[in-house]
Amino acid sequence: MIKYEELKDEGYTFQRFKALLEEQLGRDLTKIEAWKIRWLSGWEHETVGVIFDLIHEVAGKKNEGGL
Repeated sequence: MIKYEELKDEGYTFQRFKALLEEQLGRDLTKIEAWKIRWLSGWEHETVGVIFDLIHEVAGKKNEGGL
């Protein structure tokens, strides 16, 4: 399996990004934020996967008290 293969579907990718960001922010995304995340979700799947992983890593460090 190619890394980030599951992120080829823009709708699925958007929902994953949106859920991660809203969970970490503790709020719903604004209309413009959601629109930009939807736009980002349409990028090449490997690029999207790398960005998603970076956000996930930063969120994990924040939750561990590292930031």
